[in-house]
Amino acid sequence: MAPPAKKRRRSRKKQAPAAAPKDGHGLIGVLPNEVMSSIISLLPIDDGVRTRAVSSRWRDLWLSAPLNLDDDDLRPWRNGDGLVDLITKILSTHPGPARRLSLTNLARVSSTHGDDRYPSFDGWFRSPVLDRIKELHFRYLFRYLNSDVDRLPPSALRFTDLVVASYGRCHFPENLDGVSFPNLRQLTLFDLTNSEATLDAMILACPAIRSLVLSGNSGFRRARISSPTLVSLGVSALRNEAIMEELTIVDAPSMERLLLFDTYGGPVNIDVQGAPNLQVLGSLSSSMPIVQLGSTVLQKMIATTAITPMYTVKILALNAGDFKLNTLVDILKCFPCLEKLYFTPFVTDSSKTMLKNDGAISIPCLDTHLKEIVLRNFRGGRDDIKFAKFFVLNARVLRLMEFRVPIRQSTKKWEANQRQKLPKKIDRASQALRFDFVYHHCFFRSFEDTYCTHELSKSDPFDGML
Repeated sequence: MAPPAKKRRRSRKKQAPAAAPKDGHGLIGVLPNEVMSSIISLLPIDDGVRTRAVSSRWRDLWLSAPLNLDDDDLRPWRNGDGLVDLITKILSTHPGPARRLSLTNLARVSSTHGDDRYPSFDGWFRSPVLDRIKELHFRYLFRYLNSDVDRLPPSALRFTDLVVASYGRCHFPENLDGVSFPNLRQLTLFDLTNSEATLDAMILACPAIRSLVLSGNSGFRRARISSPTLVSLGVSALRNEAIMEELTIVDAPSMERLLLFDTYGGPVNIDVQGAPNLQVLGSLSSSMPIVQLGSTVLQKMIATTAITPMYTVKILALNAGDFKLNTLVDILKCFPCLEKLYFTPFVTDSSKTMLKNDGAISIPCLDTHLKEIVLRNFRGGRDDIKFAKFFVLNARVLRLMEFRVPIRQSTKKWEANQRQKLPKKIDRASQALRFDFVYHHCFFRSFEDTYCTHELSKSDPFDGML
């Protein structure tokens, strides 16, 4: 039988690439004007203006693109009064609408002529160009510690389409009746001098809020948080005069993250009552006199009542200057489903309370859930090693122990010496455990990056922070 005849392959003609526009600026010139305008609106304002030089077609696109006005982008060309004049000119010539406004580089009072810039700020906020703005960032360059000088123009609170907003170094109007942000999802209040009544009014004005940062607000002494939609709350003191004496989570059924920064400066006392879905907590500090988690009361991290477990918490950060391991046991018993622990160890006298793997201690999270531990500011001292050994010998499902080490100790010989001090594989509670050493020039006693509060897409907000 003759072999079957081979089928002839039909030759396919290669399609010619799309013809470039006659203006010679590549395939981007094929895009509709609406798409190109959207792209331009995402650029810094100086780059957006430069697109007018690309071609005759691009000349008017900047004026039709939604305005993205950020005074940071203008500072290389103008400062002070010159910057004021330039912003006024842009808002008077651009037809709108505006997508974003950021004003963070201007003081209330001109340092050159002593002129009051309040009328300029107020005039900008009243501009029709800004009527449908989605994102606003405003703070005075300096805070004068005077509620009259630092006052925020009420017109800065008129934008009902806002989705993202931050206000700082200013004093809000005392009466916020009528202020409404029905679409606001992300809010930052930074270095305000108002009382807690302003905080309550702002939360009430944001019925759809998802994330909130409170940073360095000297008047927020006793903050009470109630919001049905709030998912993530970040609190930072920044300096001693802004210490929050008490933070109470009253009713926050959607809250998943309570993030505490600069723990040496507060909150002093924490009371978490109404957060049934809390998943991420910390940093808790041994300097906090009282931490109440539901019905469990901890005084300087030592339980003084019967422990009621919080089964929802998966990630915990602790910052301690004088923790002993027995103290840590109380805290771990509060979170039986804990999967990841961040610990900044400044352990002292742990030899007196070292827990051995003798079967006498039962901590649910060590037996069934804890998979990762990050030891920050690890220096390899006796207490550091004993602290690490406790988890190596007791955490049965632990997969990773990461040692974050100041860079001045980063030598191969030093690391090899540390690995030798840790239990050998045969002695570990988890045979799958591995050790990673990460080096950096500096590790702070507490986490610093408050912006992670707003990054709701990250399952672990502390991941990537030193």
